[in-house]
Amino acid sequence: MKLKKDYIFCFITGMTVFLFFLHTLGYPWRHFDEQIIYNETILPIPRSFSAIFEYLTLFGLNNYFEASNPFYSTISNLRSDPFNFFLILFVSYFFQKSAFFYHLLSLILHIFNTCLLFLILNTVFPSNSNKTRLALISLLTLFWALNPLNIESILFATNWPALLTYFICFLIFYLSIKKEASTGGLLQSTIIFVLFLVALFTCEHTITLPVVLFCYLFGNKTSLKTCIRKTLPLFFATMPFIIYFLFSPTKNNLISIHPNNLQLFCERIFWLSPQIFFHFIKLILFPLHLTIDQSALVKLSNTLFEPYSIFCFTFMFGLISFLIIAAVNLKQKLYFCFFILFIPFFLSLAPFLHIISPLYNLVSERYFYFPLFFLTIGLSHILFVLSNNASIKKIAGITTLTFLIVTSFSCKAYFRTMDWKDSASLFMSALKESKSDLIKGLRMEMLGGVLYSYYGDSKSKETGKRFIEEGLYILENSLRNLELEKIKYQNHLPRIIKFYGLDPRTIQAKTAYLLAFTKLGLGTSHEKAYELMKPHMEDFSIIDTQILDLYTGLLFSLQKIDDAETLLKHALEKKLSPIILLPLSEIYKNKYKDLSTAENLLKKSFKYFPYDSSTLLSLKNFYLQIRRPYEYAFYSYLYGLRTHSKESLEESLKVYQSLYNQKMIDRINTQLQYVEEKK
Repeated sequence: MKLKKDYIFCFITGMTVFLFFLHTLGYPWRHFDEQIIYNETILPIPRSFSAIFEYLTLFGLNNYFEASNPFYSTISNLRSDPFNFFLILFVSYFFQKSAFFYHLLSLILHIFNTCLLFLILNTVFPSNSNKTRLALISLLTLFWALNPLNIESILFATNWPALLTYFICFLIFYLSIKKEASTGGLLQSTIIFVLFLVALFTCEHTITLPVVLFCYLFGNKTSLKTCIRKTLPLFFATMPFIIYFLFSPTKNNLISIHPNNLQLFCERIFWLSPQIFFHFIKLILFPLHLTIDQSALVKLSNTLFEPYSIFCFTFMFGLISFLIIAAVNLKQKLYFCFFILFIPFFLSLAPFLHIISPLYNLVSERYFYFPLFFLTIGLSHILFVLSNNASIKKIAGITTLTFLIVTSFSCKAYFRTMDWKDSASLFMSALKESKSDLIKGLRMEMLGGVLYSYYGDSKSKETGKRFIEEGLYILENSLRNLELEKIKYQNHLPRIIKFYGLDPRTIQAKTAYLLAFTKLGLGTSHEKAYELMKPHMEDFSIIDTQILDLYTGLLFSLQKIDDAETLLKHALEKKLSPIILLPLSEIYKNKYKDLSTAENLLKKSFKYFPYDSSTLLSLKNFYLQIRRPYEYAFYSYLYGLRTHSKESLEESLKVYQSLYNQKMIDRINTQLQYVEEKK
């Protein structure tokens, strides 16, 4: 009977979450990160089941992509998640471009995670069929499941692989803490090893799980031997991931601890991270200012030793010091509560604190999903310690207070879902929370573009045009104001601020880029856009790929090939991207007639970015120009397969017919048939 009650409460909790988010299943694609799926930006959507295996055979899974946003920072993270790509190919084949199915998948995964949290809490605190305790477990679960900070994770269609990764990690955690769980069975250890390896190669942000689990078990007075035996499979699973990481270009995400970078390293750990950590804490306690541009709301001091930065350093490292003291005094109830509340939370948050490596996004609401789960477990420990052997009246009081907090947070979460109902509402909510002129101008431009281009009525078009004009006005004023700030602060700012591109000079360059980009869309000439950006690009400090793409395009259009070459060669020393490799290849081919170097640059781009459409098109055109029909036919086929281009497939077919390659003829005809069927 006990299990029946437990599962009934678990089912009710899961259904509550489903009903809460039910209205979001009908939401359309948003013109934000979800366009990555709709426009097939990183990976194609297979038109047939056989096409999946064509992609895997011809392109593989060693595909890198750049996570960056120049308006948040100049940091860019090169990423490759092989198992993630494998899953996406299969999921996208079944879902195609249906926003409903992607949103449903995210919601189902979130409900699974919710049920796992309920089972974890019920395992840690056996309820003995006590309905009051089961109700408290449900409320604590809903505190996490309906938390406003989790809305971005659930409603972002691109975030479902992360939710799947978290599900695997939460399942591992549940299996490891069950009282009846084996402490060293080979089968269990193997399963956990494989599961965590899959999780790491799907989304690497869970890499601290082994340490989180070890500390949690240790805090609950599990013997050291048992802690090691239960977490050893997880630590073993991290080894191949670390080896893969170190032998791939993604290792460039790290700032090496070289004498020249030691100051940057120290400032990042001891100055930047504490201020980001304190922002996380403020948001957890008071989730008032929620936005897709959360990174832009982080308060940072202008010097190393301002009172605010000193306070944040003291807060974070004081907390760490107290946790160390608590670790050796776990027998005392106060120390135990403090340790179990904060240590799993802090360790699960560590990958998002810029401690392990810099991130392009200072803070994002989707970063809360994983650490908030463990914070809820820690919080439940404290509540159950307080309610243990307490009177019925006291337990009822704790339950009532928890209910009020959950109700308050869930109301905020519900209103937050309304912000995500379409692109216009999402950008409008972001605009309301914008504090910097750069972000205001960006969101006005995007909101105006959505209203003008995707709404048919004249009123929306007029409103959209007004937003764009207001955004331009704000950006032009900001460009002048930043000139004064540049003079005032430039020599006093910490080096790490300049490294992240958060100083007035770099923000001024980003503002000029956004102005040039917007004005080009409104018909401004290339010469005027170039003159707007030129003063901010001459020292090569801005090499964000979005900005490079526009500026090098302007240089090519104005025949300033030497300037483009100098900039691209400098950028290639810092990062790896098709936006750098492809135009450099063009320069070597046309300016120097060096076909060998041009070909090597194109092949390098294909090696690291095999699914990149522009790379495939450049290879196709290159081999056409130098008259190598076999390679031309091959890359025409790849380009046609990647972009579902009937014309490119037919071009490839003609060459293979002349070469009498029946195997390729059959493959191309099969793909042409699928392209025709999907028209």
